[in-house]
Amino acid sequence: MPRSGPDVLRRAVLAFSIRSRRRKAAAIGRFLADHDVRDCIFVGCSPGTNLNEGIVERAVAARARVFAAFDVLHAEPTWPFLRADATRMPFADGAADMLLANAVIEHVGDEADQRRFVAEHVRVGRTFVITTPNRWFPMESHTATLFRHWSPRWRASRSEFTRLLSLREFRDLLPPGTRVVGRPWSATFTAYYAGRPPLADERGPGPAEQADVTSA
Repeated sequence: MPRSGPDVLRRAVLAFSIRSRRRKAAAIGRFLADHDVRDCIFVGCSPGTNLNEGIVERAVAARARVFAAFDVLHAEPTWPFLRADATRMPFADGAADMLLANAVIEHVGDEADQRRFVAEHVRVGRTFVITTPNRWFPMESHTATLFRHWSPRWRASRSEFTRLLSLREFRDLLPPGTRVVGRPWSATFTAYYAGRPPLADERGPGPAEQADVTSA
């Protein structure tokens, strides 16, 4: 039986996403090596039901110790898990070498919530990597639709995301010195914040010792 148009499009979106995330994983791996990242917190936890989920996170976990993974909803990832709000993280200042938020910022709320989200990354991580899909890319990754997400009215009606971002809007949320990879027409954007080099006496207890973290 021939597949329907929407089914073919979803399969194409999934294949495109897998290739994109593998490229991102390789680039983020280089960032870890360049900035002596030894431990990490995962901001947002995918349930892992799609083939494209967890590609970036597994690549990071192969290079750095994951102290914690957290989400506002319950999840059962491979790493120690806790429920928490990314705009009010339950970790001390400078708790981890790096925070990774892979396609999370578009789900946390409005512009004010996204600014709090980024501010918490700066506070908790010495470095961070934040990725997000491009609002102006023709294909919308959460809904596997073409062009409809260019309509503000359509975006406001969806529950799959809260605020999709253009390149200008994404950059406007980030602190000075953040390197953003992506062009106005790219499928996704990746922000790399290097912060400052670690000092030998600055590595305090990790998040697992600061918050109520339970193993999944």
